[in-house]
Amino acid sequence: MPEHSRNVKLWDDLRAPASAINPQGQASDPDVDTVNGGLLFGSGTPEIVFVQMQFPHTWAEGTYIVPHVHWQKTTSASGGVAWRMEYKWVPIGEVMDATWTELNTDTTVPGTPDDDTADKHVISSFGRVQTPNKKISDMLLIKVSRQPGEAGDTYAADARFLEFDIHYQVNSIGSDAEFVKGTS
Repeated sequence: MPEHSRNVKLWDDLRAPASAINPQGQASDPDVDTVNGGLLFGSGTPEIVFVQMQFPHTWAEGTYIVPHVHWQKTTSASGGVAWRMEYKWVPIGEVMDATWTELNTDTTVPGTPDDDTADKHVISSFGRVQTPNKKISDMLLIKVSRQPGEAGDTYAADARFLEFDIHYQVNSIGSDAEFVKGTS
């Protein structure tokens, strides 16, 4: 593997596949798709999953991150799907954010158009999230939901949630010290 200078920024994924998320059985949890895998977010009321992520030692601290949802339509019906991400940042040794920060999306990224094809893999991005003063090993508490009733959610069938993940920039193969990026 080639060595990279700390000024070079590469990309990687911080992943939470649907198969690794265990809905807790509350009324707002999506159904598990026992045929194709994934979670089925219905078109009736908002359904929610929770994800916790720790920022890896390879992350270029303070660079923006790009959270997004990988999903599929379960039918070829027309209409859009509105996704919501809410998060709280939890730095090591500090108190987490008091309130949830909310991000919404009802459009797919270029290269993955929603052309009303059943089982087609599409991605909806929540855009760039700035992370000044954030560090490796910080935790992110995340709620992901589908928002039926929002103006952009006009698809009247289940949306199959495959994965939530965050693109992040990498500038090293790890950290020099166990809990901080700088030298040990």
